[in-house]
Amino acid sequence: MGFLDGITEIKSSADSGGAYMKLQPGANQFRIVGSGDDGGFIQGMLGWSENAEGKRQPHRWKIGADAPMSFEDRPKEFFAMLVWNYKESKIQILELTQTGLKGELMALANDTEDWGDPRKFDLTITKSGEKMETRYAMTPKPPKKRSDEINDAVKATKVNLSALFDGGDPFGDAPAPAPAPVQEPVQEEAGNEEEPF
Repeated sequence: MGFLDGITEIKSSADSGGAYMKLQPGANQFRIVGSGDDGGFIQGMLGWSENAEGKRQPHRWKIGADAPMSFEDRPKEFFAMLVWNYKESKIQILELTQTGLKGELMALANDTEDWGDPRKFDLTITKSGEKMETRYAMTPKPPKKRSDEINDAVKATKVNLSALFDGGDPFGDAPAPAPAPVQEPVQEEAGNEEEPF
């Protein structure tokens, strides 16, 4: 009998089904499916304020532009990207503000010898702890071809991440989807044929 035999993972319906991927405790596996070239990856600044009802609301603006207002807490740089969330089996927006996670993603993308384009492999962010003790760790998976399910979802999804800068709905204000970029093959062991991603 294995250690996890008889254990069933229960999805929380309160945290699922939305347009945004929320990092849950434990492993969060995803595949980045957008890039800066196709509008599926943006970078900016994020500040929070309270509206008239006392609810927190985000304000985003482009790097180098003036902040729309002053904020009680210091604004943070963010990356927003289109991802395939394996747990939800759908395309969502993942927004990262954690300096360590952004740095790890950039290090993988810049390591062209071993990793390179992060759309060619899955990533897992493991979340542990709570509140001020929350910790995140990013782990890349070996490169592999994207599934037909993911490719079909990418083709069918219209998203305009730039709408975030105007407080709009990226899925509601989206132009027609851009054609999927041709991805370079990954070098396999000798004797194996190369497969495009």
